[in-house]
Amino acid sequence: MKLHKYISILCTVALSLWISSCNSFLEENPLDEKTAGQFWKTSADAQTGVNALYFGGVPYMHNIEISGGWSPKATMWGGIMSGLFVDVQRNALFTNESENANFSMEAFNTTARLLWSEFYIGISRANFVIANIPTMTGVLTATQIENYVAQGKFFRAYAYFYLVKEFGDVPYIDQPYTSLEGIYRERTPAAQIYQHIEADLLSIIEGNALPNKAFYDNGGYATKPMAQTLLAQVYLQWAGAPVNGGNEYYTKAANMAINVTTGGQHALIHPEGTTSDINSAFNIIKTTKSSNEIIYAKEYNQTSLGVGNSYAARSIENAAFQWGIFKPAGDVLYTAYRPCDMLIDSYHPNDVRGREKQFFFREYTAADGTTYRLNSVGNWAWFDEGSLIEGRNGDYNMPMFRYAEVLLIAAEGLARTGKDAEAKTYLNQVRKRAKLPDETATGDELIQSILTERFHEFPLEFKIWDDIRRTRLYPETDGVGSGKLKWSPLASAAIQNKPEGRTKVGAIPVYALLWPIPLNEMQANPALEGHQNPGWE
Repeated sequence: MKLHKYISILCTVALSLWISSCNSFLEENPLDEKTAGQFWKTSADAQTGVNALYFGGVPYMHNIEISGGWSPKATMWGGIMSGLFVDVQRNALFTNESENANFSMEAFNTTARLLWSEFYIGISRANFVIANIPTMTGVLTATQIENYVAQGKFFRAYAYFYLVKEFGDVPYIDQPYTSLEGIYRERTPAAQIYQHIEADLLSIIEGNALPNKAFYDNGGYATKPMAQTLLAQVYLQWAGAPVNGGNEYYTKAANMAINVTTGGQHALIHPEGTTSDINSAFNIIKTTKSSNEIIYAKEYNQTSLGVGNSYAARSIENAAFQWGIFKPAGDVLYTAYRPCDMLIDSYHPNDVRGREKQFFFREYTAADGTTYRLNSVGNWAWFDEGSLIEGRNGDYNMPMFRYAEVLLIAAEGLARTGKDAEAKTYLNQVRKRAKLPDETATGDELIQSILTERFHEFPLEFKIWDDIRRTRLYPETDGVGSGKLKWSPLASAAIQNKPEGRTKVGAIPVYALLWPIPLNEMQANPALEGHQNPGWE
């Protein structure tokens, strides 16, 4: 697997050959010890350049924090803004102001800058791979060149997908910078960015450069099903707000998702219905590094490589220190992403996912048989007993694409284009695994059921903010234990935890669904002057 190639990739800006966040994954000399003329000469250079794609850009969101210390990761920011999750520690201005519904430039500029910079890091790395790998004909085979370029295109598309979701119109850059010439780019309309993303992904999917294999069967490298799943996600987001591509793109989303289901490489764990114990499908998802339900995961290996998953310390409240059992890395336990009670209470009693030690937990039993109870809900999907006891970060990978999401994209795309019966064949596969009866609803009620299913299936995989943004709907309670949520227009919905423990109608203005263009970018690039996202001026 590529994990043995952890690297520290190049801190640069416009004149440099690469851009990086300086993550210290050193096992070899940093690439910036080579000059421009020395790199892209050997097969090792090519492999190192490709490996860098997996540790910057979108995947690096799992490592970015606002200011270090006890702050939430970038993956959590949308959920916190939604109020459906709470940063209990409140060590960041962003989280406090979000809770107070104060969506001001002062509060959000730092977080916006971190996102913007990291996504363009990923794009820069991809552009260098795409531009330079084809010149290595004397070193690499034609098959290797095609594969490496396809991986570059996948990660470029992935980064632009996040940029357009987070910021709307953004500068489109598809060539590496090697001089100052042409560095000032205007914002490209979001619809055109989506077209570029689509072109990159279709060029992969329509060829054979990436193998039609499961992620783990391919050594953790990019696969055709990964590209198909990403494009299905892209189409689903494109169909909704703010671009509003509509039925054409809901149809494309459904068709692309169905292509994954017929590709034969991925499937649900325990498709006939899972258990509700520690051996359930959801516990296998948490611990596996082999299941073909995982289409793509952020990989970690603390034990062998010292590059660990730090979500575990955020899975259990600070009060657990008093138990005298856990010694997390950095000696800190805190909850940066506590689910709201409305979510927890909305699971049906028969739904395995809502039961103890599936996604969430309230009790922990130590090796000596003593049972401890949390004061609030903890995130079991992140809980890593061994790492917490041993005082280190963990080894569990973080799912980024799962087969269950493919099924629900197919279901939603079909339901939104009037194909209710077909939509339910995909939706009910996910419900069956959770031990729920088949859905019988139609029309808008069916769409609401699919949105609820997405929230119940991926509560800790950071999907909810994207769903709110594209639908302009917000989940409200529909009865404790009902298994349902009411998805209401954002402007009139009761927004959770604004502030904590209270709801507030209209607490999320529409303009806050896009981040502000960072001030340093506005100041550095004359082409951006006067083109801030509305509401953030």
